[in-house]
Amino acid sequence: MTEPAARYIANADYEERDSRPLHLAAGDRVRTGAPDRAWPGWIWAVGADGRAGYIPAEILRPLDDGIAEALDAFDPSVLTIRRGDRLASLRQIHGWHWCRNESGAEGWVAGYLLRPE
Repeated sequence: MTEPAARYIANADYEERDSRPLHLAAGDRVRTGAPDRAWPGWIWAVGADGRAGYIPAEILRPLDDGIAEALDAFDPSVLTIRRGDRLASLRQIHGWHWCRNESGAEGWVAGYLLRPE
């Protein structure tokens, strides 16, 4: 049985500016960098095509010499939100929520931008 999604309301407007985020498929290899100080559990990674971004550290299996393999696919899409949007949080990882808005669009939203409904 699946638990119902937690419901939130956006408390601010937010729009992502990164037009080339790092998408990963299981098995993709990345070069890892420093962990994100503001968001523990996220680590900087650069893909073979040069795209880069923060990804959850637990989906990576370290290999050697700063290279890691993705254990799972990762979609870095960030959801554009407007104050007052009603959102369903489908999962949460290290302070970020994978949300669906009322139109059915999905993406990541930082927890500080949400308040419980």
